[in-house]
Amino acid sequence: MRTIGYESYARWYPKGWRERYGDEFVARLEETYAGERVPLRATLSIVRAGTYERACELGVVGNSVDDDRALTGSALAVLMSWTVFVVAGLVFAKYVEHWQWVTPANEHTLPTVAYDAVATAAIVGAVIALSAALVTLPALIRLVRHQGWRTVAAPFRRSIVAGLCALVFTTALVVTAHQMRGSRAASFWPDRVVFLLWFVVVVVAIFIGGASAAAVTRRVELTTRTTQTLGCLALAMNVVLLAIFAGVLTWWGAVAANAPWYFSSKILNAPASSSPNSFTVVGSMSHAEPVLLIVMSLAMLISLLVALHGAARITTRLRRAR
Repeated sequence: MRTIGYESYARWYPKGWRERYGDEFVARLEETYAGERVPLRATLSIVRAGTYERACELGVVGNSVDDDRALTGSALAVLMSWTVFVVAGLVFAKYVEHWQWVTPANEHTLPTVAYDAVATAAIVGAVIALSAALVTLPALIRLVRHQGWRTVAAPFRRSIVAGLCALVFTTALVVTAHQMRGSRAASFWPDRVVFLLWFVVVVVAIFIGGASAAAVTRRVELTTRTTQTLGCLALAMNVVLLAIFAGVLTWWGAVAANAPWYFSSKILNAPASSSPNSFTVVGSMSHAEPVLLIVMSLAMLISLLVALHGAARITTRLRRAR
């Protein structure tokens, strides 16, 4: 009879929790299930509780850590939200390509302003993210100098591999889309499956990158001044995310009000003065509803809510520090 290793279930919890409660936790599982597999409902409960404990240790939720750790964890949550916005923003930039060709010329003002606002906010967000990296760089250098590169090698290696996989997949998808642009034949299910696989790869890459950043953050010792600076940068990033989300919705509403056919899958004649191409494919493959835009906006909304939660925690901790 195969014996279940209940120690693996304890790995969902952070190291500090395992050192304190791990033996008792494993013994309780052995007593309850007597070598049998843990039921799915109980497994999901363990995963949920372990994830919550890790979030508490990072300072993303709860009040079990000091203000510096809470500021760092909340800033990290905002940074991960920005990463999701980067991916969604790339999709948005590709989606709205050549929208001017199929919309009335006298209705270009509002969508153009919204698109420019999204682009400008994206640049500002990149500057803020770079500033946050530069702020934490001295502490990371001190960590590597005192404890060696091996301390952070594994997280960096995982995030680089995951990022390269997502980049290669995205590049291949964009190149293939360009090559198929002139084709009138639309393959519904294969396109949907490829898009779903791409979405999963990107989400996994973001998750691995966030987990790697969290692992490094736990080991880096930041000064109080640095954590407060990160908190202020995270608050500024929230303004950027709000601007991007509002810009996307404004562009969507303006185009939908004046050129709803843009979201169809039909191949429309492009004006001769706009492009040397005879045709352009617009919309989201085979549905009149902008499925891709809906999914992208939902991802932005969820990430924005996470960022706003982090901003609320940061504001509370900064007020307390003052």
